[in-house]
Amino acid sequence: MRPPRVLQTTTFRLATIYVAAFAISVATFGVVIYTFTADALERRLEARIENDMRALRADYRSGGLSGLVAAVSAHERAHPNGALEYAVLVTGNQVAGHLSLWPKTAGWSTLFYPESAGDIGRRRFLVIDLGQSVTLVIAADPEQIDQLKGAVFDGFLSAFGAVLILGILGGIGLSLSLLRRVEAMRRAAEAIIAGDLSQRIPVRGSGDDLDRLSQTLNHMLDRIGELMESLREVSANIAHDLKTPLARLRQRLEVAQTQPDDARKDALVAAVAQVDEILATFAALLRIAQIESGSRRAVFAPVNLSDVFIIVADAFAPAAEDAGQTLTVKIASNITILGDRELLTQMLANLIDNAVRHTSAGTAIVVGLHPDSDGIVGFVSDNGRGIPAAEHERIFQRFHRLPESESVSGSGLGLSLVKAVADIHGIVLTAEDAAPGLRIKMRFPAVGNSGPAAAAADIIKSKRK
Repeated sequence: MRPPRVLQTTTFRLATIYVAAFAISVATFGVVIYTFTADALERRLEARIENDMRALRADYRSGGLSGLVAAVSAHERAHPNGALEYAVLVTGNQVAGHLSLWPKTAGWSTLFYPESAGDIGRRRFLVIDLGQSVTLVIAADPEQIDQLKGAVFDGFLSAFGAVLILGILGGIGLSLSLLRRVEAMRRAAEAIIAGDLSQRIPVRGSGDDLDRLSQTLNHMLDRIGELMESLREVSANIAHDLKTPLARLRQRLEVAQTQPDDARKDALVAAVAQVDEILATFAALLRIAQIESGSRRAVFAPVNLSDVFIIVADAFAPAAEDAGQTLTVKIASNITILGDRELLTQMLANLIDNAVRHTSAGTAIVVGLHPDSDGIVGFVSDNGRGIPAAEHERIFQRFHRLPESESVSGSGLGLSLVKAVADIHGIVLTAEDAAPGLRIKMRFPAVGNSGPAAAAADIIKSKRK
């Protein structure tokens, strides 16, 4: 027969060990206290006998045998039922005192002694030879000492029993409480394993270790739920976004089968271009997944962010000029952060490319970087038509494209890659209304030499048409 489950819990076992250790401590303490108490009481009784013995010896020296007998008689009359009893012996014969039994040898001894009611008790004897065949015997009844010792023993025995009982009951109570909470965690985990990701571990609000563990696990489950939802959205988006180009590709290939050689060659060239677009989409997804894994964080190094902004802005200046746009840079010098130069370059390139491709001729695009009191701020801003405020957060989602952007080529993954690079670098990325237009702001963590606030005076300003 298996023991009850509560007796198999770790809490009960720990409580049992603690109670056993505490009980042993109580028992050890009780033994020490009992020993010292008994020894102190016995020494006190012997001291009383010795004091009385010294007084009677003084009476014997001053008054002789008659003085000793008179002093013993006076002691017994004054305390007829006292704790001390006496016997005066001359050549072995009792001449005074009420003792009926005594040791034959001098010194301390303890003997059983018949009581008046027929019971057998004990006496503690001190026998002294006073000389001239005179012997003085004093005895004390240790009953009170035995009672006190018994009371001390019973008290510690009761405390020992109470420790065991309360400890066992407390261990069972703690085990039952913990078992209920662990069982609730187990049920939630089983439901999650079965596929119900909405389940959460209950939190009592006591703020104890289990509550903090439950909160951490719930946060983990929230994050897993978000990732699973993101995975479902990505899967659905991939299926939706690839369905159309694949269908067009199949249609082109079917048409190419019935066309003459020249037309067939053109169709195959278009099909290859379509395949390249599909492969580029998958490459972008793999790139985002690689960045989000965090593996690139291990190779972070100091990066001159000012140089990155200047180089990328210079690279896009011709494209902006060809589109009839202006690209202005306002970049403070010597701003350095810890990061991956290649990823930071790609992040900024995607932002500027997005601004160039999604705005019309005559748009002014501004790329800026400067320090402030909270860190480092970078931005890519334009004065185009902008986007609705409700879309500010959604534009960083995979495959999300605005209806007015359907005519512009792209997979809808550019800003998703920007978000992945920002997250791995701890950059806070926000979309804001530039009134008019759109501003993508990047708040970088301040690391290394970010330059003083006075670096604003070193802002590099250049304007390209």
